[in-house]
Amino acid sequence: MQKRMSATAKLLGMKISNLSAAEINDWIKIILSNPPEQRFVVSLNPEIILKGHCDEGYKKILSSADLALCDGFGVKCAAWLKGEKIKTRYTGVDLVERSLKLAKENNISALVVVSKNSLSSPEEIEKGIRDKYDFGARAKYWDDERFFECEDAKKAEIVFVNFGAPHQEKFIFENKRNFPKAKFLAGVGGTFDFLTGKIRRAPQWMRKAGLEWFWRMLQEPKRLKRIINAVVVFPWVVLINKKNK
Repeated sequence: MQKRMSATAKLLGMKISNLSAAEINDWIKIILSNPPEQRFVVSLNPEIILKGHCDEGYKKILSSADLALCDGFGVKCAAWLKGEKIKTRYTGVDLVERSLKLAKENNISALVVVSKNSLSSPEEIEKGIRDKYDFGARAKYWDDERFFECEDAKKAEIVFVNFGAPHQEKFIFENKRNFPKAKFLAGVGGTFDFLTGKIRRAPQWMRKAGLEWFWRMLQEPKRLKRIINAVVVFPWVVLINKKNK
């Protein structure tokens, strides 16, 4: 299995792993079955791609990922406007669910690095994982460099970071070697807030129709600026940069 997935699409100069859900699932399974060789996973939604387009340093970090997931209906649509068809949308929720199920089956340790600004506390995240997956993952607040001295950081084979973009990807890029046993590391934003019930996920029909952004706006009006960036600014930037694949 190659370290990076070679089947890719490109959007605003950033590579997206153009794989089916089954291919992504297989990749995760193989990575977790092999001896530790760190993989970096990013979930690309319109907001993250737009930030990468405006920040060359961040763009380089995203481009260094071994697996770049299409996490957003808007990303699929934008790729279509560029003449590329992305096989599937694979969300942070999908990534967490697949990984934790495999972790339970194979006795693999998992750690969630939690922002002090997180809606869900480490205790709530641990309980949510335990209740849904019957699995004892660990969750800890990030405080400072002493964090890496704890046993959870030293032993974790799966590392999720919930700082939000771009902080989580920059944190992983700068600190991944401080997780010596990690097989893969991924920034997952507020994914665990769905698991703990802090945020209700959109009904399935809205997700399929690409209207999850509208649901999030109704639940969190303070996200309006971010939503405008995702559903108005992002497609406009893609269109005016159509030659820049």
